[in-house]
Amino acid sequence: MPEAGPTPDDADGGVLVLLRHGQSTFNAEQRFTGLLDPGLTARGEAEARRAAAELLDAGLVPDVVLTSPLRRARRTTDLVLAGLAGGRPAEGGAVVPRPEEVWALAERHYGAWSGRLKAPLRAEAGPEDFHALRRRLSGAPPPAGPGHERLPDLAPALAHLPAARARGVESLADVVARVEPAWRPRVPDLLAAGHTVLVVAHGNSLRAVCVVVDDLSPVEVEALDLPTGHPLVYRADGAGHLTPRGGTYLDAETARRAAEAVAAEGGT
Repeated sequence: MPEAGPTPDDADGGVLVLLRHGQSTFNAEQRFTGLLDPGLTARGEAEARRAAAELLDAGLVPDVVLTSPLRRARRTTDLVLAGLAGGRPAEGGAVVPRPEEVWALAERHYGAWSGRLKAPLRAEAGPEDFHALRRRLSGAPPPAGPGHERLPDLAPALAHLPAARARGVESLADVVARVEPAWRPRVPDLLAAGHTVLVVAHGNSLRAVCVVVDDLSPVEVEALDLPTGHPLVYRADGAGHLTPRGGTYLDAETARRAAEAVAAEGGT
């Protein structure tokens, strides 16, 4: 669990904010979503608006916004930016940037598990294998073959992720491999230059970002649960080094409870 407590306001560099999209319809049904493209639930939309309010309260208005193009992330991004632009009536809204869609930030390809309910798969695989395939860096479900019923729905995302298409599935290590080149050196350079960067993505693509940012060990990767709709903040010094390790949630106690709920479900 990331460190709790107030965020410092005296860093020399910029600020990084990681935000998992609000609850999607598949999240609510406890299905593996991956590269499928459901929308947000009403709760998910409320989570996005709450995230905007938290960012306003913390004085964190991004000047660079990177988002996964998948609908649940892009809708979250739009709601957050609308909330920031609307601001509080007495203060006026903030000037917000146009978000940039980055396909490397799309969710992990869950292969043959795409769209399936989690509970039956856990029963089929057994608790230990289910955990290993989901949570370990090298773990991966079976690939989605040519006859997989969800393949037509996966096709738009796979057109932008050729390595995932070729493999038919991704491990978290595969997601790290596509996230890292999109991350470095661009994002560290932005932070070193003093920019506030908001990244809106998914449970596993943000876990991959955390691997890159925090140099997580395999054990730490397994234990990392990122709740929907909670801004996670890092501060950068003038050299772009991010602190604290693991980041700080703006609403640490609520985020802790939400992360525990994710863990109880079996992880991101």
